[in-house]
Amino acid sequence: MAMSTLESLPNELLINIFEKYINGVDIIVAFVNQQNQRFNGLIMQCQQYNFSFVNCRKDCFHYCINLLPNYIDKIKELVLFDHNTPGQISTFLLRFPLLNNFSKIHKLSINFNAETVFWIIIQNALRSLSTTKIHTLIINVIHMERPLRFNNTIYDALNLQTNDVFDLPTVKRIDLLNDSSHDDWSLLPTFFSSIEHLTYIRMSCDFQYLCSILQHAVHLKYLNVRLDSWSRPSFYNSYQHTTNDNITSIPVLHTLILSFRSTDRTTFEKLAHYLKLMPVLRRLDIKAHKALLDANSWEALLQTSLPQLTHFRLKTTTSCINNIELENILAS
Repeated sequence: MAMSTLESLPNELLINIFEKYINGVDIIVAFVNQQNQRFNGLIMQCQQYNFSFVNCRKDCFHYCINLLPNYIDKIKELVLFDHNTPGQISTFLLRFPLLNNFSKIHKLSINFNAETVFWIIIQNALRSLSTTKIHTLIINVIHMERPLRFNNTIYDALNLQTNDVFDLPTVKRIDLLNDSSHDDWSLLPTFFSSIEHLTYIRMSCDFQYLCSILQHAVHLKYLNVRLDSWSRPSFYNSYQHTTNDNITSIPVLHTLILSFRSTDRTTFEKLAHYLKLMPVLRRLDIKAHKALLDANSWEALLQTSLPQLTHFRLKTTTSCINNIELENILAS
């Protein structure tokens, strides 16, 4: 939108645009201290800002963080990103190590490279959020392999980091995305009763741990995970899970997205037992292995036990079944 067009808008509308529709980075770069006193005054009147540093140029990034203290107590959403801009998150958190200074923060997204980040800085930053009212936390890690050159200290830091995530009392939504072939659900403590929305993909848990989540996350409304019966985190045998047999209802879960590996040993009967405990389930999306590809069983379950279901998708891959099984599935 041209500057002359913006200047023709009333103050109330301009403030609404600055608060809700323009990235705070663009506000600082394009409007702040650009010899327009009206815009400067309106920007300072705003009660909230949303800052995204995705693909932010180095010069713009440094210019913004130098001015950020003027807006820090009004930032509602913050996106930190260094996939294509290495070192940006470390620089940001060295400048602002305690995120509780962002007193109005509602949503935080951190997208970083595990090979370049200072783990202890991220750990301390997340820990400081415990005194805020943060609602949504998204952590996306790339290059999170476990090569020999990484020592245990780094992974201990990651474990502490994610435990801190689930200790945040006001968080309702967690998205954990980890570019890793090493599956480690020891990052998650068993008790996180306040969580309503959980996405945990590109890593795996087994069905028993999924049941523990369903038992303890009593307010869970949305769940998206990848399942693998061979996943056995190091703490699994030493940690005593509460039995899942006493689950009588999973009362508010309305969306369930599960992805099973071809080696998974979960049976249809075991899965169906828990699906029957979800009275308000509206969306069920399953990437299935061969044990779950029984059309007759699904038809009976859908007709008798899932009255609120409006969206159902059952998919598989050729790696999960052979040609004979495919013919039988299509015939059913």
